[in-house]
Amino acid sequence: MLPVEPHSQVLNWERYNKDHGFKLVYFPSRAGPRGEAPVNISAWWLPAPSRGGKPAPRIVVMHGVGANCNHCGVQSTCYLLRSMGFSCLTPSARDAGLSGPSSHPDIMSWGYDYHLDTLGGWDYAVGDPDGLLGGSVPPDKVGVMGFSKGAYESSIAFGLEQRIPGAWLDSGPYAGLFGMIVATVAPIVGNFFGDILARGVFAFATFFSGHRVDVYDPMKLLANCTAGDKKRQVLIAHGTLDDTVPVEYSAMAIEVLSGAPHCYEVRTYTPPAYCNGATHHQEMWEFPDDTRQKLCSFWSRTFEQDPAHCGLGKLPSFQIWEPSDRLPPGSPAAPAFV
Repeated sequence: MLPVEPHSQVLNWERYNKDHGFKLVYFPSRAGPRGEAPVNISAWWLPAPSRGGKPAPRIVVMHGVGANCNHCGVQSTCYLLRSMGFSCLTPSARDAGLSGPSSHPDIMSWGYDYHLDTLGGWDYAVGDPDGLLGGSVPPDKVGVMGFSKGAYESSIAFGLEQRIPGAWLDSGPYAGLFGMIVATVAPIVGNFFGDILARGVFAFATFFSGHRVDVYDPMKLLANCTAGDKKRQVLIAHGTLDDTVPVEYSAMAIEVLSGAPHCYEVRTYTPPAYCNGATHHQEMWEFPDDTRQKLCSFWSRTFEQDPAHCGLGKLPSFQIWEPSDRLPPGSPAAPAFV
């Protein structure tokens, strides 16, 4: 996150960005599924220092619905990553932030084209075509990371681009729009009527979106994998108290991906996050030290580097309590994570 200078000083962004290497960069998404032209995507480039004359590994970090690259979850996570030597490229998806418009600016698609923004960011992080990131790096030194709907779209990108070595997928609605409709209406009207109502709402959404919802099923895409020379790394993160995206969707993802041990090495992170009533991907500021340790372990494994390079012992401690001791004050009892 960007530190704030005292109000008596004038913040010179040009000087600040030059000193810290931050840049706002632009790149094209990959082309659309129906021949749509690439969209101009904006992103923060938040670099970590090079080590041994080589660029630091890079991670493309995607925000969730209704947000952009300035989202506090993205920025807090990138702060933790950069403190350990991992650079971040944080795009704003099409129709968000300073990114260009899609061919359907008034329609939110699901599994249709937002993943192409992640892939455009990954292409840019690998190739550095504009020479703004410190040079190109091998594909196996660039991973992807997504939160909420950003995790859903990033899981599709991970399934389509076999060269991505690892993906951290946090609180993703992997059952797509239909699954989220069911999760919303079933608790109110019951499972039987909830399913009927959800099918009606989904049919309506499919028609009026121009058939741009649930085009890809990320779990089917990821299950249909071919073993490579190395297992690809996946971490499924989901707070056990999440009341926005049901935890069973991440349980489903764990089951599917673990069922393909020839393709993936799967890890999990399931903290009981409950921050002032918020439960949806809160761990980066509620459990920053635990999250930082998980990030170090996962991305060190992904990029085949010694976890000691994270320098965890030299970093400041931010966390004030451990979730293994008790649940956050005021939180409900944690459901079982299957």
